[in-house]
Amino acid sequence: MSLASCKSDGVEKEEVKELTSGLLIENMDTLVNPGNDFMAYVNGNWIKNNEIPSDKSSYGAVYMIYEESQDNVKKIIEEASEGSFPEGSDEQKVGDLYSSYMDMEKRNELGISPLQEDFAKIDQISSYEDLATYFAYAKKVGFKAPLRVSIVQDYKNPEVIAVFIRQSGLGLPDREYYLKQDERSKEIRTKYVEHIKNMFDLAGLEDSENEAKIVMDLETKLAEKQMEKEKTRDYVANYNMFPVDTLSNIMPNFSWDAFLGEAGLSDLENLGFMMLDYTKALDPIITSTSLDAWKTYLKWGALNATGYRLNEAIDNEKFAFFSKELRGTPEQQPLWRRGVAAVN
Repeated sequence: MSLASCKSDGVEKEEVKELTSGLLIENMDTLVNPGNDFMAYVNGNWIKNNEIPSDKSSYGAVYMIYEESQDNVKKIIEEASEGSFPEGSDEQKVGDLYSSYMDMEKRNELGISPLQEDFAKIDQISSYEDLATYFAYAKKVGFKAPLRVSIVQDYKNPEVIAVFIRQSGLGLPDREYYLKQDERSKEIRTKYVEHIKNMFDLAGLEDSENEAKIVMDLETKLAEKQMEKEKTRDYVANYNMFPVDTLSNIMPNFSWDAFLGEAGLSDLENLGFMMLDYTKALDPIITSTSLDAWKTYLKWGALNATGYRLNEAIDNEKFAFFSKELRGTPEQQPLWRRGVAAVN
């Protein structure tokens, strides 16, 4: 309860107001012992009375807030896409990007052609130095590569912004998907190879069945050397910082000059490594794998990263595996929601 003062005819009176809590009692299942299952105690009735929407694999307050924000952002985007704004303005860029995403007829007409320039770039790789250069390019544009670059505050000196190398390069969500031997894991791997083949077929790439196996074999080699996700969270144990001129001690066959040059980091003095054992193990994997195999892997990385922006058939195939098969999501989200997410 709270007390508030007010005056009536010059006489001060106290008005009593009832306070309410932020708890929604109707969502609670008070028949559950909170000491046994606090989650069910607090949210049990809400869970019983709500279904997961068909275009989601899970649901809750965070998703509700996100969708409400999407509704609001959609209004801003549509004002930009339907208006007339000067060339080069933020509104014009936002409007055109959204309109191009929503124009499925045009996307179907273009097919795989938006990726041809990147495929050509991959085909031009003629040395392992070129390969190192492309790894950096791939990370800049959001494609898959076995090394990831992150720029954050130095974990031992927050006054310094540092560059760190981390493990990367898998198409499935985690290394365990490649290594576990239970029946479901084996089934996922089989369907993943089928998915890669289907995507290569839709992209018009040749020898898709064999090429899909090449991708899976190479990703498995990477997964075998990657650190378990639980161990990656130990930042103290994983912290390694080296002067750039000593990097050949870590990967003697890798062209760090080419990689850092393409990344725009030629003047870097020190480089951090958060999964050092993986980085060292990557060096012989790179050189023992043919350039042709790497090209297949990199084309898959480009296709997989951009599939949801290409034609409808590729978009649907990507959804069928990564959302429906892996996460149990029955239906695609409406195109406009995916368009808003792409613009964001």
